[in-house]
Amino acid sequence: MERICFIIVALLGVFLTACASDPGRGGLNIQPVRMPDWTYNGQHPDYPESDYIVAYGLARNSREAAEVAEQRLEILICDFAIKPHQTLFKDTQFAQVVTEQAAWFGIDEFTDAVRSDAASNGFEAVAVRAINRNELKLRARSLLPEAQTLLADTPQPPTGLGSIGKRMEMWGAYFLLAVRVVALELLASDTLNRTAFEKVETALLALWELPALVKADQAGGDQHLRVNGGLPEPLVLRATFRGKPVDGVPLAWGPGVGFRGVVEGDLETDEAGRATARVLQFATTGDDFGYVRASLDLDRVIGRRLGIAMNVWLWRVQLPSRSNGQLVVKVQETEKGETPLPEPLFTPEIKKWATGRNLAFTTGEPDKEKYLYHLALEGDVDVTTLTSNGLPAAYVSGNFTLTDIETGTVLYRYTLGLMRTGQEGNTEASVKLLAMRDGAAEVMAEFASRIIVTLPAPGDEYGRER
Repeated sequence: MERICFIIVALLGVFLTACASDPGRGGLNIQPVRMPDWTYNGQHPDYPESDYIVAYGLARNSREAAEVAEQRLEILICDFAIKPHQTLFKDTQFAQVVTEQAAWFGIDEFTDAVRSDAASNGFEAVAVRAINRNELKLRARSLLPEAQTLLADTPQPPTGLGSIGKRMEMWGAYFLLAVRVVALELLASDTLNRTAFEKVETALLALWELPALVKADQAGGDQHLRVNGGLPEPLVLRATFRGKPVDGVPLAWGPGVGFRGVVEGDLETDEAGRATARVLQFATTGDDFGYVRASLDLDRVIGRRLGIAMNVWLWRVQLPSRSNGQLVVKVQETEKGETPLPEPLFTPEIKKWATGRNLAFTTGEPDKEKYLYHLALEGDVDVTTLTSNGLPAAYVSGNFTLTDIETGTVLYRYTLGLMRTGQEGNTEASVKLLAMRDGAAEVMAEFASRIIVTLPAPGDEYGRER
């Protein structure tokens, strides 16, 4: 019994001590984890960029961060091989076509030459992968003989193959073998292997012409994008080659160059050579038109980034813009909740603002023949005059909505409530006018930016890919 009492007293003492030392904030006193400086400034002290090729990856956890860093390092190694020797590729097919990010080598091929580090604070993780430039040169020398042998032992694919998919597979693999030899020799000795490069050029020509050989029937273009949405109907591609469907060919879908958006399409053509895509979202740019593209996905066939900018099929879509949009204004202005104002103020102020921004304006029915997009700015506003501390005053209140007429979607709501008190000598009419003007200015301050973003002009530079 004495032992039990002793334990209870001891536990009570521990509890009271903890309470006495509590910082008083409540909850757990968690100290934030300080990440190393290199995770913020991108300058790892062990891997100076004067000696190393360095890639960083930021993600939710260490595994994902490491994957990002490794993928970036693969790309940087290819850049390091090619970019210092741009003059060697002047006026070649390679210079014209291989313009996208390439990763001809896997990071595991460089084994222990790749250095690594990582840090995490429990909320995000940063990883770094680096390779010393001199070690990369030595590693390239060791990889080169095997790469040369593989290329020499691989016959050039036959011309005239009846399958587009087979041509992609064989010529893509042949290009990868040849370009690896070219890149490794540039890394190892800064010299261009002319024999291997001729094979690169031959493979590129064979791959580049593939989309031109395909007869493509396209449908779904010239639809107009919904405000803050996508296209109502899918885009359709039907591909044939020599009169037969091009089936099972991988495709890559996305916004055209210079545009951003979300496009989800079939990963490959079906037995009828058909594939479709849905445009779920597309950023407006101020242009009347944008483009969606589809291309043969060589990278997925080969399993590596080849860097080849393939010819694409394009669909033109119409975008919300200032020149093809109209603002429809319906504002009821009353005094003391019942009497219509003889001279409305809100509507003229909104019209003045719209005219200054080259935005079509109407207080009647929307012009659906001339404009594709119509935004309705609707509201009711009331002004009441009163006396405050012996001075004339006015209170303005109202409710406003901005709506996309086509879909009925309410884009924004705002409730106005504003009081203005005059000065000695002011009349009731002048204070009422001041309050109404201030109310109109406040409403436009709320709605102006939203209208401009929804119906931009080219100079606004909204939505462009940078």
